[in-house]
Amino acid sequence: MAYFANSYQGECLERQCLKCKYGEEPCPVHGVQIGYNYEAKNNEIAREILDCLVKDDGTCTMYELAKKDLGIDNEK
Repeated sequence: MAYFANSYQGECLERQCLKCKYGEEPCPVHGVQIGYNYEAKNNEIAREILDCLVKDDGTCTMYELAKKDLGIDNEK
């Protein structure tokens, strides 16, 4: 789980969201990462669940898995 103590730390995820075709509105991955980030840091099960969605460096696993399917242009 990527724990973002401030907005600067969340930039990696935000940059991916802007490239993702679902980036115009928060997707469920973004929603749970941002919504439960702080509360999950002290909950082992919640951290494990969020680890499956967003890595410590802010990389969204769905973004990585579905770059081609989502029509993401890596040249941006």
